[in-house]
Formats: sequence, C-alpha cells, structure tokens
Amino acid sequence: MTPAAAVRAAIPRDVADLLRALRTAGFGAYVVGGAVRDVIAGRVPADWDLATEATPDQLRALFPTATYENRFGTVGVPTGVGMVREITTFRADSGSSDSRRPDEVTFLPRIEGDLARRDFTINAIAYGLAPGASRRADPIGDGAIVDPHGGIDDLAKGLLRAVGDPAERFIEDALRMLRALRFIARFDLALEPGTAAAIKRDAPLTTRLSGERIGAEMEGILHARRPARALQLAADLGVLAAIAPALAAEWSAEVGTRVEAVGSDSLPDAPDPLGRMSELLLPIADDDDVAA
Repeated sequence: MTPAAAVRAAIPRDVADLLRALRTAGFGAYVVGGAVRDVIAGRVPADWDLATEATPDQLRALFPTATYENRFGTVGVPTGVGMVREITTFRADSGSSDSRRPDEVTFLPRIEGDLARRDFTINAIAYGLAPGASRRADPIGDGAIVDPHGGIDDLAKGLLRAVGDPAERFIEDALRMLRALRFIARFDLALEPGTAAAIKRDAPLTTRLSGERIGAEMEGILHARRPARALQLAADLGVLAAIAPALAAEWSAEVGTRVEAVGSDSLPDAPDPLGRMSELLLPIADDDDVAA
C-alpha cells in the first residue's frame, strides 16, 4: 500500500467530515504532522491535526461551535462527546526570544510554507487537497501526499533530520532537542549528522525549559521501545549534562542498556516507564535509598 493509500484508509470519519466541510467552503484541507507520520510508520495515531489557509475567523464562521484561545492560528472544533479536533491556519513563525514560542506568526496561503516551519522532516508531511482544487474534488479520495522535505524517504531510511537549518529549529524551541531523542527512541531512528551537531552546540538552551516539559519528554523516551540509543545520544551531545548534571556525571552506556531491559520487547511501547525511570536514576540514588 502506498503512503497516500494508507493515510486515505486511516482517516477517521469525523476528520473526513471536517476536511470535506473545508473543501466545500473553497479552502485547502489537509491532515498533517504526527498522524500522517504514524500511519506511514505503521502506527495508530493518537491525534489527527488539520491545516488550511482559512483564518481563525473564517474557521469560527464555518464551525460555529469552534473555540480560538491562542494567537497561533489553532482552532478547536468539537466533533463528538469529549472529542475536539484542532485545525491550524497555515503559518510562518518569526523570532523566539524565549526559545519556546514564536514572537510573531504570519498566516500563509499554501501548505508548503507551513511545513517549512516544522521541526523534523518526518513531521513535515501532509495529505489532502490544495486551495485551488475543484470544490467537487474529494479531499479524501482525491487527496495527495505533500512531502517537500523528504520525510517519507527519511522515515524509510530510519533517519531523523531537522527541517531546513537545524540550529534555527532548536533556537526557535529548545524542547525540540528532547523531542528528537523521543522520536529516536520511539521509531528506532539514527540522527542525521548536521542535526546532531546542532543539538551538541545548542544543548545549553535546554536549561531554559521547565521541569514539567523536560519530564514529559523523558517519560516519552522511557515509554518507547528502544530508549538506550536516545539516552546515549543525550549523554554524548550534552543534553543530559544540561538537564541532569548529576546523572551525566555518573553516566555509562551500561545504564542505558539496563534501562532498556526493563519492559517487554513484545510490544511497540514499553509497559513500565516508571520502572525504567527508577533504573535510570539508580546511579545517583543515595546509598541508604538503594539499601532500602
């Protein structure tokens, strides 16, 4: 099955309804990012995000129950009990004084510009119909893959590569360095050399991140099937020294091996991230705690 056919078959009914409503109104309509990546990788997506050139005001007019509570162009559209799908206006990001959020966003007319702002090529893939397509065209059956940065090829090669200039991507949001490690652990990827060099240079920026954001990404790494490579990269590239200097001082490759051994290889994701966290922190546990 081709990537396009796989995505086409996987799109949930409520997402298809939103795409068709956008297309009927004359707008471009795409599913984008993690859902497309997961389907192509043979995974079941946790979320489906949509993108369009329609502005937040136009989206709220088209979907009266929608909410817009940010300045980044993301509108939430309820599609059922407890279910809200996010639709984001194509945009470019400018500046990032806090290495977390863009200082300014500019709405764009086409999906290609929106994909250029994303973190990694495997997350910069979309499926759908462009704004200029016929209103009679179906965004599901007549849709196409948009992959200007070679994300499908990188996924097939097992490679994680930043979109564009990796240094710019990490300065825009330092959390992307930890996200890189999580994707490496989850999809068993190798890190592209230029992307690795940028992480090594910019690793100190991760000290600006909150403990909550760091903890969420570390949990994701430990929940993945293959965390050892990601943890070793964190040590080799200076990320571990920035976010957990005491652990970095005691690090050895054997720690990562022991962490990965906790959990079952029979499942795509590890069933015991807390057990893995305990193993990870064991080198810096107090002697009394270890004895207890």
